[in-house]
Amino acid sequence: MACVLCVIPARFGSTRLPGKPLEKIAGVALIVHVYNNAVSSQAFDEICVATDDERIADEVRSAGGKAEMTGRGHVSGTDRVFEAAARFPCTHVVNLQGDEPRIPGDLLREFSTTLKRIDDNYLLTVVSHATIEEKKDPAVVKAVIDRRKEALYFSRAPIPFEREEGAPCYKHTGIYGFTVQSLKRFCAFREGVLEHAERLEQLRALENGMKIRCLVYDYDAIAVDTPEDLERFRLQVAGNGYGT
Repeated sequence: MACVLCVIPARFGSTRLPGKPLEKIAGVALIVHVYNNAVSSQAFDEICVATDDERIADEVRSAGGKAEMTGRGHVSGTDRVFEAAARFPCTHVVNLQGDEPRIPGDLLREFSTTLKRIDDNYLLTVVSHATIEEKKDPAVVKAVIDRRKEALYFSRAPIPFEREEGAPCYKHTGIYGFTVQSLKRFCAFREGVLEHAERLEQLRALENGMKIRCLVYDYDAIAVDTPEDLERFRLQVAGNGYGT
């Protein structure tokens, strides 16, 4: 029987917003907002936070959540997820970014259901339609997909280039799904040339012949990467009565 584990990787160090997992919004740490959102979706059989910082682990545990301590030398969040996932008897693993606190429950449930249908040569992720401003923003990762909704490429550049209007532009959401074996395969690959150039770890899969299936789902994402993002999330929480 399929068992889907959701792992939320979290580290204290962040170039643009150091210590962001512990930033409080309505009295609740950001990482706990992410954890609680995953729990409330009822999309996963198990959920844990994977971290190398005792402060983050303590914050999650004090809120009633599960946290796994992992090594400090991981190059990417997916490598951290792989270490934590090895401690659970699961068949599928979801890497849910620790700075995405408001992914809709409907999307997480659809993602979990679709994940159970992929094979060991696939990853699963999410894309949504990008605005003109987002297409130009290098902080927003763009995706080009084919007619089967499989990824052709991801880039910080505004792709596809349009000589004529009509080609859709998609942005990528930081959630990945694997079978246990596809996660193992992915983490065995060395960092790729394109991955290094773009600083996008999903390109490691494409460079090594793995396929990435994309769910197309439009929603108002909040990825908390900067102080401005954090303030925007605080305002959203205050307006909707989340938190305490």
